[in-house]
Amino acid sequence: MRQSEALNILDAGANVFLTGAPGAGKTFVLNEFIDTARQRGATVAITASTGIASTHINGQTIHSWSGVGIASVMTDSLLKRIRSRRKRQIGKTDILVIDEVSMMHAWLFDMVDQACRSIRHSPEPFGGLQVVLSGDFFQLPPVSRSGRNTDVLAASPEFQESRARYADAGRNPEGFVTESLVWQELDPVICYLTEQHRQDDGQLLTVLTDIREGSVTQDDHNVLAGRVGTQPESGQVAVHLFPVNKQADSLNDFRLGQIGEEAHQYAATQSGDPLLVDRLKKNMLAPEQLLLKTGAAVMALRNDPDHQYVNGSIGKVKGFMPQSQGGWPIVAFDNGNTVTMKPAAWEMTDGDVVLAAVNQVPLRCAWAITIHKSQGMTLDRAVMDLRRTFAPGMGYVALSRVEALDGLYLDGINEHAFLVSPDAVILDADLRANSKAACSRLAGEGAGSFSKHSSVQEFDGSDFSQGGLF
Repeated sequence: MRQSEALNILDAGANVFLTGAPGAGKTFVLNEFIDTARQRGATVAITASTGIASTHINGQTIHSWSGVGIASVMTDSLLKRIRSRRKRQIGKTDILVIDEVSMMHAWLFDMVDQACRSIRHSPEPFGGLQVVLSGDFFQLPPVSRSGRNTDVLAASPEFQESRARYADAGRNPEGFVTESLVWQELDPVICYLTEQHRQDDGQLLTVLTDIREGSVTQDDHNVLAGRVGTQPESGQVAVHLFPVNKQADSLNDFRLGQIGEEAHQYAATQSGDPLLVDRLKKNMLAPEQLLLKTGAAVMALRNDPDHQYVNGSIGKVKGFMPQSQGGWPIVAFDNGNTVTMKPAAWEMTDGDVVLAAVNQVPLRCAWAITIHKSQGMTLDRAVMDLRRTFAPGMGYVALSRVEALDGLYLDGINEHAFLVSPDAVILDADLRANSKAACSRLAGEGAGSFSKHSSVQEFDGSDFSQGGLF
């Protein structure tokens, strides 16, 4: 599907799942749609499945927006609290956008649906909101709940009732959002973007496409093998991607220590509920104690309102403002802009009320970052060792962070790097078929046929005002 076709369907008011390979323009279509919707007066809630992803789109987590928070099952008390605290925010929303939906569990998707139906007093999915989802199921899947007190959770009657509903429906609550109880009723139009807009000779895109299709060839191996042992040119900044935090932190500390000058230190300031502040710190990429020196490779962690840099922009610290003027770092970004970087706020809100906030200079040392935290970023150059990938999709995410083959530098690679979720491969065929059907429908019946109010499904009588359904 072309971008213009997807925009026609979105503008018609349809519920949509926007997907496609890296470089297909998902972010561009999403931003164009949001801008157009707001120009016509619609209230758009921009959310993402994780705190890190939400910073990429200048939005908030779906957990925060919906009021679900860290809960894993809907209870009467939670739903009552959501009604009290989210009534105005959810009630005034016209369009709900959820980005990086591949990392969202089915059970969470259902909980958000229940909250919206209850507050909006509507039996329609998500209370009648236009729901726009964006993501790529070949990227990293939802994180399992290891580390939570699952024994206590599983013992609760609400949890048992919830899981019984999934079992009866033949659904997996821990799976993709397509496994949710509401998915079939929501019935989003699949807009699978197939155009390519990356300035590449096609070799890297061919490798990524073959990984998606589960048909990696010897030519793909040869293409990547040709990048093994290559290094960026002297003076070029390239981000090293690692599977785990310890490796990334070690390299950043080592490289910073090689610069023979005293470090400038920036301590994050915070306000609000300590537990919420702690959650913010875990989700934001900016370190609590930021150490910088002249010459340090850095990465911007927010989008600049003045468009001088974006989240993921790479640069070098050229110096520092005088202490009398704040002592803020001056960064020369690779895009040619030189910017004095001042603190930005990461906030957790309840409507218009700020519950917790952390303020920090939106930078981190950029010699290294984890593959997981790089998801959603576009990097000019990246160095990676894909012999250590351990999860399906990890190699794919790493390789797809760069736009062109000449920005990819490999220390090594093995077969694990080509592994993706088997569920994603099976699901991809259905998504492509549904998207082709949508294209045919658009050509034959026009965009008006996609208005979600043109055929309202009959409500089955379930009482969405009660908790414990999901």
